[in-house]
Amino acid sequence: MTRRNLIKSGLVVLFCLMFAAAAFAGGNGEKAGASKGFVVGLSNGPFLHSWRIEMLESLQKQFDMYRDKGWASKLIIQNAGPDVNTQIAQIRNLIASKVNLLLINPNSSTALDPVIKEAQDAGVLVIVFDQPVPNPDVLNIYMNQEWWQSPLTEWLVKQLNGKGNIVYISGIADQPGNILRDQAAMKVLAKYPNIKLLAKANGNWDPAAAQQVMTDLLGSFPNIDGVLTQDGMTTGIMRAFEAAGKKIPPVTGDTLVAFIKDWKQRKDASGFNTVGIENSPGAVATSLGIGLRMLQGKKLKPDLLIVDPNVMPVASKPHVIWTHPSLQVDNTNIDKVYGEYKDWADSFYVNIWYTEDQIDALFQ
Repeated sequence: MTRRNLIKSGLVVLFCLMFAAAAFAGGNGEKAGASKGFVVGLSNGPFLHSWRIEMLESLQKQFDMYRDKGWASKLIIQNAGPDVNTQIAQIRNLIASKVNLLLINPNSSTALDPVIKEAQDAGVLVIVFDQPVPNPDVLNIYMNQEWWQSPLTEWLVKQLNGKGNIVYISGIADQPGNILRDQAAMKVLAKYPNIKLLAKANGNWDPAAAQQVMTDLLGSFPNIDGVLTQDGMTTGIMRAFEAAGKKIPPVTGDTLVAFIKDWKQRKDASGFNTVGIENSPGAVATSLGIGLRMLQGKKLKPDLLIVDPNVMPVASKPHVIWTHPSLQVDNTNIDKVYGEYKDWADSFYVNIWYTEDQIDALFQ
């Protein structure tokens, strides 16, 4: 894995404006005379969240590299927001635009199946990334959410010595990846009968929304011993405790740059301790690299594909590439991570994706 030194400040507003349109054609930035290479389409769901903004920036950066190599000629991005029907309509637009490779971050695990088949029937290579769909005919590339959520949950239980009252601030309710995280968290908590889950609420992977949700929970549950949460929400949760004049209990962390900075300051001042696991927006660049190589006729190593038992029956055709979180941040390495990201925009995330050599190693 390698970190990409993305533009670090002043980009969130810019990218909100750039990607708020229904479609963004990467060809707007094409070099004169660039005509060879494959046309790439991205179907994205929510796009105003900072993680998705950074995802789109990472994709554009990597696409530009492949365009310069002559592998790709045009990038078309469609942002549907959270609406499934809009995403379906936009995928049809991408098919009509004659994309060769279609990358999909799905709003639903099943509702896109018919339009995915339409794309495949039109000769489009379809790759679903970040979140899974239980369709054995589609290549899925995503992080194993159990490998991500379970260690966070175990950490919180350990901090409480296996006993106490907790709340869980989850992400966006109907997103496939969030559903898998919820399942992983509940699977861990089921092993600890003396951990009582007082409430579960959705903070939508947003610090401000998480702060409001946590404020509401503090009004309902005055004695909360710990907080389990996900990407980008820890800072908001801690602010809710401080605004209520309450001591911050053990709370799981994240790798939002704003929180990395806050964590470092709190650790130095008072020994604050937590854990965060990277969920890099730039992982989309890995899917792009895999897809372009497949269009060139290269074959994935057959033992690379697996069946995700959380999504499909074990007897299904292998169609998943699992990626593993590559960085866990805790008090042993927070100083190093802070040093690397201290000049980044607060709304960005620690960002890591496969190198070209690592992608090449996936193929025969």
